[in-house]
Formats: sequence, C-alpha cells, structure tokens
Amino acid sequence: MIKSFYIIDDHEMLRLGTSGWITSNSDWKCSGDAATHEAALADFQKLSESGNLPSIVICDIHFYGENTGLDFIKQIKGLYPDLKIIVYSMFFAAGIVQNAIQNGACGYVSKNAPSQELLDCMEKALNGEVFIQEEIKPNLIKYNKFTDALTRREKEVMDLLLRRLSNDEIANQLGIKKRAVENYISLIYEKTGVNDRNELIEMYGK
Repeated sequence: MIKSFYIIDDHEMLRLGTSGWITSNSDWKCSGDAATHEAALADFQKLSESGNLPSIVICDIHFYGENTGLDFIKQIKGLYPDLKIIVYSMFFAAGIVQNAIQNGACGYVSKNAPSQELLDCMEKALNGEVFIQEEIKPNLIKYNKFTDALTRREKEVMDLLLRRLSNDEIANQLGIKKRAVENYISLIYEKTGVNDRNELIEMYGK
C-alpha cells in the first residue's frame, strides 16, 4: 500500500519544507498541497473521483489570521469520513486541541515539535490510533478535568468562546438566544472560577 499525505497550510515555504523532509526521511509520498480550504476541497474531489485520496491530511488550523481550521476539519470529515486528519500548528492550547479532536482530527502535533514526532503521528494515525504530542497531554488532561463540571451546552459555548466568537456569533451558531448565551457564560465563569473571557482564553485558548 502506498502511504500518501496531503498538506494544507497558508505558508508556502512550510508546505514545501515539510513535504520535502517527510518524503526524504520516510516511505511516505506527497499527493499534493494547498494554501486554502477551497483549493484543498477541489483537489480532494479530483483525487476521490480517481480513487486516490491521501492516507493522511496534515492541516494547520490558523489561516490568513483566522482560526477557521477547526470548522474545516469537521467539513472534511463530513465529506470524506475515512480521511485521517492531523493538525500541525503553532497553536496548541488544550482547548484548541480538544476542539480539533472533537471535530474529527486523529492527531495533533505542534510545529515546535521534533520532525520525527510528526512522522510518528502519521504512522499512528494510519493504524487507526489517536496521537497527541507528549508535551501537550498534561495540559489536555487538566483541561478535561476543568470542564467536567460543565453541561454539554456549557461546553459547546466554552469551545466557541475559546475560538474568540462573539456572543451574537455563538447564539447564531448554536441556534439560541443571545440572552441564553450570556447566562451560559456566567455559569461557565462561576463553575471554573475565571473572571472574564480574556482570562479563559489566556488559560486554555492560546
């Protein structure tokens, strides 16, 4: 079986450098790369039609100053459920990592990690395992304990808060009233002991 990967990142040199290092130091083959979500989806459609979807997609979550990669992961998984997605990003706060896994990613590696760790993640993902970089795990465990006291809806609101959505945007995305969002946020602050959204983002969203 040919092991193939596809890279989505808005920095061209990073795409080229990462792809070149992987192919030079392993038996993985690059099936393409893209700087935008639209270009990646167009490529996936062509690759799917020819039966050549990549084994792994390596994807950043921050594109052109916007934290849109989390929604894109969910979109990819909706279109191609069998695609395995690894997040490769400079952003590795626990709340963001948890969001990525919930949206369908099966691996998360910081761009600060040794290159071999990305290869290890690719191999684990190919075998159906979830791989989280070792340095990220302690904060992720703390975050999960931190959110245990929250209800399902409160966790949904908190996830969107960490993605820096406004109260109006959260209300629209969840299909609830703005006043309800404000009530949920108050409960989140009360249960977690933080004073405002800036403190929440500082702790778990950066």
